[in-house]
Amino acid sequence: MAFIFSKENRKVVKRQISGFWYEFKRKKIGVVGLAILLFFVGMAVFASVLTPYDPINKERLAQDLAMPELMRIFPQYANYPTTRNMAPSWATEKGVEFVQSSGKRITLQYTTTALVTTDVEFRYKFSYQEIPPNTFYTGFRYQASNVKNLQYTISYSLITPENKSWLLWTRADIKVDWSETVSIDSKEPFLVTRLLGEPQINLANAIFAQKGDYILKVLMRFKPQSTDARVDVTAGDSTFTILGMVHGVLGTDDVGADLWSQLVYGSQISLVIGLTAAAVGVSIGTIVGVVAGYAGGAVDEILMRLVDILLVLPFLPLLLTLVFLYGKNIMYIVLFIAIFGWQGLARMVRSQILSLRETAFVECARAAGGSKFYIMRKHLIPNVFPIVFPTLVLSIPSAILFEASLSFLGFGDPRVPTWGKMLQYAFGFGAFTRLAWWWILPPGLAITGLCLGFVFMGHSFDEILNPRLRRRR
Repeated sequence: MAFIFSKENRKVVKRQISGFWYEFKRKKIGVVGLAILLFFVGMAVFASVLTPYDPINKERLAQDLAMPELMRIFPQYANYPTTRNMAPSWATEKGVEFVQSSGKRITLQYTTTALVTTDVEFRYKFSYQEIPPNTFYTGFRYQASNVKNLQYTISYSLITPENKSWLLWTRADIKVDWSETVSIDSKEPFLVTRLLGEPQINLANAIFAQKGDYILKVLMRFKPQSTDARVDVTAGDSTFTILGMVHGVLGTDDVGADLWSQLVYGSQISLVIGLTAAAVGVSIGTIVGVVAGYAGGAVDEILMRLVDILLVLPFLPLLLTLVFLYGKNIMYIVLFIAIFGWQGLARMVRSQILSLRETAFVECARAAGGSKFYIMRKHLIPNVFPIVFPTLVLSIPSAILFEASLSFLGFGDPRVPTWGKMLQYAFGFGAFTRLAWWWILPPGLAITGLCLGFVFMGHSFDEILNPRLRRRR
């Protein structure tokens, strides 16, 4: 161990690395490939900084198939709205004595000694100046307690700039303690039918047809049934969301999820799959090729017949069986790519070892008493390195493409964001028919770019490490 890390050895290694880097810098295509690779590595490492959204679970960030915000530079899309998330701060007219507090939460203590119906309104005003949206949703929570000799009604309305009131929700004539979380969606068929008569009409378009000031109104109506009626009411924790027609860097998919986050986190999976599958496959192929070529005889025959068997085994039926028995898992894809990706390298390494084992330096090592393991480790593997290393680099894009193809066919893990799964969902949920290029092109270009980066680097490494491929100066 001391010999391996001696000062002289460190100098040799440093000189070899410097020489390799000098040669590599002269390969323009290799430098381009390295730049591409560093771009995707940076994307994978800083994924949590580049996007704040969860690539799997964060939905309804905007409407389905919302375009990228960059599209607003074009005049026809300039007035397309982004998503607006509002937390209404309620206000009411002064002089209502039983209003204890107002703001984001409404708190009332109503008592009376007269049989008089009393109304109280809380309002939240906001401005909307873009084209009509396609979707909005809203909700709030209320709780009534200590109800005594009283009926009360709560309603929730939206008033347009033309002073038209749309009754979104109401709960009438409640006589007991009650609590409820209210959720209202403009796509709900029952709501649309009640307000417009037909469920096919877009309610959000109808309500936000004009630009101007809109008002959310909560109306509470108290009807005492005796002179000692009372109720305590708490309402609020409200939200009002207008889903945007443009969103983020790359827009949204069919459920309003952020596509940029899926692309960024997909780079992590592609790099891990490519590097892991290629490293395992190349390691197996190198070991099998070296052992078969140097040992010869029965060992060579057994290992080569194993290679032949694996070459003719049907890949997809085996993967289908594994998925059916154990479910979809990204590790199955890595495992299958590694198992079925080393046979060609094993044959190449074996053919190289067959010629190397008869060379003089191997004969000298054998005559000096070197064991088979020592000769393979110290003399044979370093001499097949010019074949193995470029093959390793060139195997990574094959693994990435293979994973993307399997995910596109439906074999991918639904819990993991991958570029292949993005393309599968785009194909299955109408991105191609609706020409949603922001969902189709980015994962395709990312797969192509990352694979080209490794291919450029692999060919440059092959030219540097393989003397027969070096260009004459």
